[in-house]
Amino acid sequence: MSATSFSATERARTIQGVSIGILMLDTGFMRLPGDIGHGATWRFPVQYALMSGVTGPQVMAAAVGDRNAAAPLLDRFVDAANQLAALGVDGITTSCCFLVAFQQELATRCSVPVATSSLLQIPLAVSLLRPDQRVGVLTAKRAALTDVHLASSRAPLDLPVAGLPEHSRFFQNNLTNATHVSFDEQAQDILDCAARLLDEHPETGAIVSECANFAPYSALIAERFGVPVYDIVSLIEWFQSGLRPRRYP
Repeated sequence: MSATSFSATERARTIQGVSIGILMLDTGFMRLPGDIGHGATWRFPVQYALMSGVTGPQVMAAAVGDRNAAAPLLDRFVDAANQLAALGVDGITTSCCFLVAFQQELATRCSVPVATSSLLQIPLAVSLLRPDQRVGVLTAKRAALTDVHLASSRAPLDLPVAGLPEHSRFFQNNLTNATHVSFDEQAQDILDCAARLLDEHPETGAIVSECANFAPYSALIAERFGVPVYDIVSLIEWFQSGLRPRRYP
C-alpha cells in the first residue's frame, strides 16, 4: 500500500496529525513544562478538552464510592472522550491518574484506545526488577490511593506508597489553584517524598508517580536516587508511539 492510500481503518477527521487527546480536570494552578497540561511538554501535537466543573476531589470520591452514583460522572468522561475521537484523535488520556479506577469502563465505551493513568505502568516496571525489589509509588494524597486504584492498574496491592504532607507547598499550590508557583519549592517537596519512600522501603527499585503533576520532577528524582522513574509523560509517549509508529527511511 502506498503512503498516500487509505487503510481499512482510516476515518473522517476534523483535525489531522493529532494522535493524543487529553481530558483535563477543571483546575487553575500554574502548570510547568513537564506537566501534562503544559503544551511545551509534548514532542507531538495533543488536543486538550476541559471537563468543566469536574475536580480532583470529585474523581477521587467517585472512584471509591458507589459505582451507580458515579455513573453520571463516568458518562461525562465517555462523552468527552468520544467527542475527541470524533474530532480526529487516535487515543485518549486524562490529567487525573485516579481515573484508573474507571480504566476498564472507559476503554470499553470509547471508540479509540484509552490510557487513563501513569499507574498502568506498574506491572511493566515490576517485570523489570529483581525478585528482591519492588516498585514504589509517589502520590499527592496517600489516603486517596486505594486498593481500587491498584487493582484497576493490575498492580500488586502491597506496594510501598508515599504521599505529600497536606501542609507542603506543592499540595497547597494545587489545592488553592495558585497562579504562580516555584519549581524549586515544589521540587523539594517531591524529592523529600521520594527520600521518605526509599528510606522506609530500601527494596524500592523503581518509582511510578501517580500524580500527573509530578512529571516535571522525575529527572531530579532519578538523578538524586539512582532509580528509574515512570510518570504520566512516559506513559503517554509510549502510548503515542504505538498509535503513530515511527517511519524509517
